[in-house]
Amino acid sequence: MKKILVYILSVLCIFALCACSKKADADVLIREAKTNADNIKNCTADISNNLEFTVNGKHYTYKTTNKNLYFSEPFSLKSTQFSQIGGKADDSVSYTVTDSSGVWFYINTGNGWQKTSAETVSTLPTDQIDVLRMLNHVSGQKYVRETELDSKKVHKLELTFKSDVIQSTIETIVTASGMGNGSKTIVKTLLDSVPEVYGYCYIDTQSGQIVRIELSAEDAVNKIFKNIDSSQVIINVSKCEISGNVEDIGKAPAVQLPPEAAAARFLVSLRGFCALHTRRGRPKIKPRISGLLFLRQLNLIIKFDKFNIIKISYH
Repeated sequence: MKKILVYILSVLCIFALCACSKKADADVLIREAKTNADNIKNCTADISNNLEFTVNGKHYTYKTTNKNLYFSEPFSLKSTQFSQIGGKADDSVSYTVTDSSGVWFYINTGNGWQKTSAETVSTLPTDQIDVLRMLNHVSGQKYVRETELDSKKVHKLELTFKSDVIQSTIETIVTASGMGNGSKTIVKTLLDSVPEVYGYCYIDTQSGQIVRIELSAEDAVNKIFKNIDSSQVIINVSKCEISGNVEDIGKAPAVQLPPEAAAARFLVSLRGFCALHTRRGRPKIKPRISGLLFLRQLNLIIKFDKFNIIKISYH
């Protein structure tokens, strides 16, 4: 009987040690993957956001895709953004390049190319590549298994995300619903009640590089809106997905600034950029859709509703 008991205890200890090892593996893998990501010399990457919901039966669809072409030395970045809100689509492209005189940000606002200094911008991949920026919102990780992704062996990790990973989603829904006139207080209150958001990360077993991050947050978002007492607004989220890939690591094509952009008009400062593109709270950029003009390289967010500037802030 004692031998059986000792055997059972031994087996339990082995399982416990294996479980601890798995957790440690996940912690080590994600830590090393972050380090490896910041050592990327060049790559391509993309991230997509798909949001579909109804407000009192009215259907809304928001889709955005951002593609990055990144080089670390000399630092250069091409960012191509596509957005579709309802039946309206828009796209834009921007460049951040380094030359003998410094680091410059270029964008075509519809009134020709303009540039402004970007000397203070971080050049790290985890700051500039959108899908890798998601790592800043991770609060925990757990090893799932080794599997295959696009014919490559990868480690699959389950990630727990902080609530702020879906902040823009909550803001979008609150604005569309007219709830509290889209106040910051309501958004913060809703974020404070967000249940845990889970997703997955895939790390190449050979390179140790993150090749994909994905999450689905329909359940989490639906729960917070269903918990609002006495609300006259009925919100149902059918899709809330964020996913992105990192590819062509060490094999990406060079960033080429278009000749017409090379002759861009120089803006003395970021303040000058904002002044140029706003007049009494109205953007001169003339966006065709409501949403965000997100100048990622300058960490500048311009929120607009049709032709009205709502907010200019740093992120």
